[in-house]
Amino acid sequence: MRYAQIDSNGICFAESFLSGKVDAEDMILLADNEPSPLGKRYVNGIWEEVDKEEMPQLPSDSEIIMQSISELELQNIEAQQERQMLAQQMADLELAMLEGGSTNV
Repeated sequence: MRYAQIDSNGICFAESFLSGKVDAEDMILLADNEPSPLGKRYVNGIWEEVDKEEMPQLPSDSEIIMQSISELELQNIEAQQERQMLAQQMADLELAMLEGGSTNV
């Protein structure tokens, strides 16, 4: 699931890919095809442009940390999908064995 994280002024400062649903006031669920809202303000369900002076400036360390967290969350999702695929393959193999091994898997 893709989320935008907003600050106390409603301005998006991070975009995250999470493995599950999040229920937090500062996390806004994004549609898969929705453009990145980074730097925009969330007001009553709508993303609005923000003057450059209003945008918060994150220190470079914070940006690096947020990017690392996003990458780790994406890796977690990919690993979860791979585990599900392997579990399905094992189930298919077990079924083939129960059927006498006559089925190609």
